[in-house]
Amino acid sequence: MTGDKEIKITPETYKEMNKEFEKEGVPFRINVPTQEEIDKWQSQPSPPYKTPPAIDMVQQMWDEIGGRK
Repeated sequence: MTGDKEIKITPETYKEMNKEFEKEGVPFRINVPTQEEIDKWQSQPSPPYKTPPAIDMVQQMWDEIGGRK
């Protein structure tokens, strides 16, 4: 999404987001982590992603009503 540019997330990033929420009247705040907590989070491997099986939901509906097979 960001192309070749890597966005550096810092505690300041979270502070700016909280200011933006406050400015826009959004009743939501983010706890501001330390740089060490951010680095630890970013260094963790991504969880594995299993693609769910493809399902033809239209065919399922036809089957349920005894239609086209």
